[in-house]
Amino acid sequence: MSGVEPAVVAGGGRLLGGLAAPAARALARKLSFRWIVWWQVRKRVDFRCRWRTYRKWLKTITAEELATPVEDIHGPLAKRLDDTLTRASKDWASSDDHLSRALRLVEVTYPAVAAALRDTERVELTESWAQRRSVDVRDRLLQLAGPGAAMGSADLAMVLHRRSEARRAVRLQVFEVDEAALASYFAQVELPDISAGGVVVLLGDFGAGKSEIAEAWHRVGIKNLTAGEDAPFPVWLSARDLLGQRLEDAVDRQLGPAWRYGRGASIAVDGLDETDPATAQTLLDAVRIIARAQSNVRVLLTARPGVLSPTSTEEATAALLTEEDALKLVELAGGKSRDTWRWTADMRATVTRPFFALAAGAMLRRDEAARGEADLIRGLVENALKKGTERLAVTSSETRSILENLAVALTRTGRDGLSFSHRQIARSSRLVADNADGSVRFCLPIFQHWFAAQAILAGDVPAVEVVADARSFNRWRWAAAVAALSATGARQVDDLLGTWVTGNPGAAAWVINAAFSEHRQWRTEGSDDLDVTTSGSRLLQALRIWANALGPFADRVLPYRLVRGPVGLGVIVRGHWIDVAISTSQPTADHVIEVPPEVLPLRPDAVPDWQPWFGGAPPEGDAWPWIMVRDRIAKETLNKLYRDPFLGAPDGVWVEERRFDLARRLLSLGSAFHGDLPADRVRVRAADIFEQMGRDRQAGIVLDGDTIYSGGELDDLVSWIDANTVGQIVWHLPKEDVPPPEGGLIWHLYSPQRLMEFEAEVYGRACDAYDEAMAHSFAPLGWSMPDSAFAPFGVILEVDFTPGRLGDIPGLTAIRVPMELLPSIAPTGPEATWSVSRRAVITRRRESSTDWDRYNATLETVRSWLAEHHRELLGGLGWGSSVAEDMSKARPACSVAGRWLWKDLQSVGLGKGTLLEVQ
Repeated sequence: MSGVEPAVVAGGGRLLGGLAAPAARALARKLSFRWIVWWQVRKRVDFRCRWRTYRKWLKTITAEELATPVEDIHGPLAKRLDDTLTRASKDWASSDDHLSRALRLVEVTYPAVAAALRDTERVELTESWAQRRSVDVRDRLLQLAGPGAAMGSADLAMVLHRRSEARRAVRLQVFEVDEAALASYFAQVELPDISAGGVVVLLGDFGAGKSEIAEAWHRVGIKNLTAGEDAPFPVWLSARDLLGQRLEDAVDRQLGPAWRYGRGASIAVDGLDETDPATAQTLLDAVRIIARAQSNVRVLLTARPGVLSPTSTEEATAALLTEEDALKLVELAGGKSRDTWRWTADMRATVTRPFFALAAGAMLRRDEAARGEADLIRGLVENALKKGTERLAVTSSETRSILENLAVALTRTGRDGLSFSHRQIARSSRLVADNADGSVRFCLPIFQHWFAAQAILAGDVPAVEVVADARSFNRWRWAAAVAALSATGARQVDDLLGTWVTGNPGAAAWVINAAFSEHRQWRTEGSDDLDVTTSGSRLLQALRIWANALGPFADRVLPYRLVRGPVGLGVIVRGHWIDVAISTSQPTADHVIEVPPEVLPLRPDAVPDWQPWFGGAPPEGDAWPWIMVRDRIAKETLNKLYRDPFLGAPDGVWVEERRFDLARRLLSLGSAFHGDLPADRVRVRAADIFEQMGRDRQAGIVLDGDTIYSGGELDDLVSWIDANTVGQIVWHLPKEDVPPPEGGLIWHLYSPQRLMEFEAEVYGRACDAYDEAMAHSFAPLGWSMPDSAFAPFGVILEVDFTPGRLGDIPGLTAIRVPMELLPSIAPTGPEATWSVSRRAVITRRRESSTDWDRYNATLETVRSWLAEHHRELLGGLGWGSSVAEDMSKARPACSVAGRWLWKDLQSVGLGKGTLLEVQ
């Protein structure tokens, strides 16, 4: 046998080789030869067929077919035999697996022919090769037969499992690791349990492993198919395959109508977030109908949070890895134990998503250190493009141009926008996969992000398009982060980041954070020195663009001389170090000069006309001016929210609460006093103190605490009282209604009903305060502030008076919802207490066991609304739990609004630190 097999292997599985011609002649001409073959075949199968028809079919086999490799010819032969037997016998046609039976007949025919020719070695060899090539043959046969092929469960499972392995191999190829190496990880993947008629939407952020969980669930369906002939058919679909067609039709294209007759299907639909929210929601609704209308159907869909709105029973979350499991996966992908103890907390959090754990492991295997998500994306793609066929994607200008065009079209519209010939070139790169409609997509989102980034860098996509609006930014933001990271030279960096800061500083801050937050924030001995001639001018350019873009928000987060007009920037550059000072003069235009060396932060008065600002070693890389300015803004934002009293309208909530708090302190009444104040006494006291301050509006004074009030505020308070001729300065919130108990706390001054009225009013006014701040101080950030996606919003509140671990302090839960939805989902009944503005409603919490379901149901309604309005949050939706102690705050509504604003600012990278309370 050893002398025969090498020849067969070299021949690509031509099992009968030189015997093909005599075998075909014998089958066609000799009845006795066909009877010998039939007799051998009949003994080796356990089913009946119309053998006379089989023997007639033997006559049709040609020498050319017998000489063809089995992986190419067994499928067509089986299809022809099946068609022949189906026409001849109703019993054969009625069998559910007659196509598989036909294939088995073909497989045993080959050794039977060899035996009839007395070639015993070839008999053994044909058996071996038929088994070895069986998956290829079955896959080809399934394609030939098309939907509804009567293939047995074992054969179908074999094909589906091979296709599943191929999909996973494509997803893993970028990490240069195979499935076997990650077997221990895949073995512990937690799978959703979906019963017949059930629908589960698996939610997870980019890189959370949704596709691998869905693939593992699909394989369980394949295993069940092998175990039982009545198991539902496993089906795998990409959401993009479903564009322009019904789900039932897509399943029919794989299975034919057999699944509709009681056997059912286990359907996995991957990547709903690769469509638009409206399409994704429509598909979810269609899935619900099919799952209920057809027998034994269950469906698993995957998507990012915020794209569509599943019910609480439908929603499942792709669980992040524990830090321990994440580091184990990094080591599996890296091939050995790796040193990760120096990783930042952000980087450790990043690798709890499996995609990024694999990416980090792949980079560490190459002795490279990953520095954030954008760096992982860039490193993975660029390493993949160094090898084999994939190298053509960047070395061939034609292929690269087509892939960039594909990335741009997919990012803009979700469709490939390619001609037929360009699709073929794209396919040759092995970086794309086919959709059901014949269009193509990138096999992994990271390839789309990378090629879209190259289009930005080449100027084929105007940089301003990235920040045109919220929808555009959500599509382009990862490509923008990779572009910022990959820009070559200071000029390109300045052009990109300058454009994005000008367009929307919040969006630009997100890009800078995504691209550079994990990079070293200082320079080391091996880093390049700062350019003495350009560093000052580049820093001034970044400062001016940030200051102009931020508008009113720039006040108190950047030096006031820079905000108010042209400025002189003094700079000293020494190697890796830069010292910066601000001129106290008023120049007619921005300029940079070398500051005297005596101007140091530790000696602020050493040189007249100069005010030291900061000094330090800038971050490495060409983007350092933009990173430094962004970081200084992020650090000062906390102080702005903490101390800036006028974030809103001139006569809005921010001014009202600040004015009342000042009046209360002028009369030596603390924040616990809740009542109207005599305006005349307040006026006298304010005027007196202002005189003592020398009527200096810029001077500051501390009254009863650590809050600083300006002379201008005292002067404005006097003018306001005179202009409005008010007798009382009104407290705008409900007053306490319980006599102070001995040793009681502030919430003991409120009956349960009054406390509910108080909190409803606080949150109603907080909604107004948020809107005011967004319209005035934070208007330039606009749509980049995550919560603006569903503003104007209202609040649904629940208060819990049950004593807990914090004693008898009432608990408070708040969920913000679009005002458009509030009337339809707000609680009703006599216990529902509304704010005067109708922007907040509160009820008592009744049954804690149903909290999760109720809160989730509300969030699902909000997600659906966002999808219908084509809006997507940069951050996720949720609810907040706290204690009902807002009556202890000096400015209750502003404190709540301040927390909301701070959450937004942190999300986009413009907030660092912990906000305690708005003063």
